[in-house]
Amino acid sequence: MNKTVYFYSPAGPEVSAILHQHGYTITEGDGTAIDPRLLAECDIYVPGKSVVTREVLQAAPKLKLISKAGVGMDRVDLEACTEMGIWAANTPLVNYITVAEHAVTLILAAAKQIYPISLRLRAETPDWKAAFKAAKAIELCGKTVALIGFGHIGRRTARLLSGFDMHILAYDPYTDKTSVPDYVTLTETLEEALQSADIVSIHAAGSDSTRHLIGEKELAMMKPTAILVNTTRGFVIDEQALIKALNDHVIAGAALDVFEKEPADPDNPLFRMENVLATPHSAANTPESSLRSQQAVAENILTYAESGIPVYACNRPDPAAKKQRTENH
Repeated sequence: MNKTVYFYSPAGPEVSAILHQHGYTITEGDGTAIDPRLLAECDIYVPGKSVVTREVLQAAPKLKLISKAGVGMDRVDLEACTEMGIWAANTPLVNYITVAEHAVTLILAAAKQIYPISLRLRAETPDWKAAFKAAKAIELCGKTVALIGFGHIGRRTARLLSGFDMHILAYDPYTDKTSVPDYVTLTETLEEALQSADIVSIHAAGSDSTRHLIGEKELAMMKPTAILVNTTRGFVIDEQALIKALNDHVIAGAALDVFEKEPADPDNPLFRMENVLATPHSAANTPESSLRSQQAVAENILTYAESGIPVYACNRPDPAAKKQRTENH
């Protein structure tokens, strides 16, 4: 039976080729808003950066599977999916390499003060002396980095940073302690990690339980010379508390790929601070990661077609609701 896959944003060439080869019909949006007509007709939805609420699901009577690129499922109402008999799947292993590399890049750029130095050399009249004075860099060797969250991305980041001879701490109450490498020390509490670190890098998954995990109280625990890095979800940090902490010199700087509101407002105060590095939620944006992501999205769809269960399922739909949805469409 022919099935329709609706992509919120244009589908990549790899996933398109795989799905066409297996007889799927592909419909595509432009990535700006959900198209109600395409949503109503789809059997499978690839949501991109759209928010999949209960109301969205109710507008998709034929929908049986959501196959999301990337690991974060904070934009998908998993509870509603489960109640309504809809499978939801992610692609957890596609971008951890490139996101970890981005995190390390931000750490290096912040530690070496690349942004304020470059600003002075890229001015209308480059100021060599001012640039040299702005070069208040630190060595990573011998410094302590705390990784908050120790899943695939956190572990890869630790592996990369181990080459700098840093002291690496990790805080993650859910991690498998038996598989922690010997160059990483687990802390029992978040407080211990924050108080000890020269650099704090956030890798905890975005969820209700991690919303504002780092707030005013936690920022006050950090060293005044500390740098805070975030490549997970913007809402894990209380942005207003961070702005205040940076203005009040509670911490030395921040390097951020994610923000509480995305796209971030152009007048966000963080963009005007010299001690803040910012990138536009682009940590996973590499061709290598994109290729793996497309292949994994297709893998979820094909394994669902073959066995009734996507390979990277994030929920277990209600059997009665799932049966009814399948029989009706």
